[in-house]
Amino acid sequence: MDATIERASAVKGGGATKDASNLPSDRQLFRAVAGSWAAGVAVITSIDAAGAPHGLTMTAVSSLSIDPQQFLISVAETSETLRAIRESNVFCINMLESRQEEVSRRFATKTPDKFDGVAYTSLPSGAPLIDEALAYVECEVVQMFKSGDHQLIVGAVLGLATFDGEPLLHYRGGYKRLTS
Repeated sequence: MDATIERASAVKGGGATKDASNLPSDRQLFRAVAGSWAAGVAVITSIDAAGAPHGLTMTAVSSLSIDPQQFLISVAETSETLRAIRESNVFCINMLESRQEEVSRRFATKTPDKFDGVAYTSLPSGAPLIDEALAYVECEVVQMFKSGDHQLIVGAVLGLATFDGEPLLHYRGGYKRLTS
């Protein structure tokens, strides 16, 4: 038995095997394992058909292709931001700076007034760029497909920039910062 399986067995109290049909369906364990991967924190923003801004906090962001330039995000089927992305066909990945923990927390809620008190600029597509973000990627949706309880969204890059600062990170349920 390799060390990974041994450790999983210890965590689950036995029964872990390499056979996927016998793997635990424990959501808490799944979240713990997924949270063990340190990731940058982003706020995904978009606008709905009426031009109202929407946004959510996420770490499920990935560069996908250099040629053509594309990014991939994963958005819950129940998200109001997903509805806005579908209506406008655009979104912005706002990569948060280490001092923007409060912005992250605000956009992680279901409150409808997430943008109250948050300074932002509308990009040419209409998607909001949150002021003081570490970097941003403005995208046009080129493909969406369902995977489990989420939509995977491929966005073609319309514009992007990076600014000075350090990233806000999320690891094992908490916010972290880079240390030298």
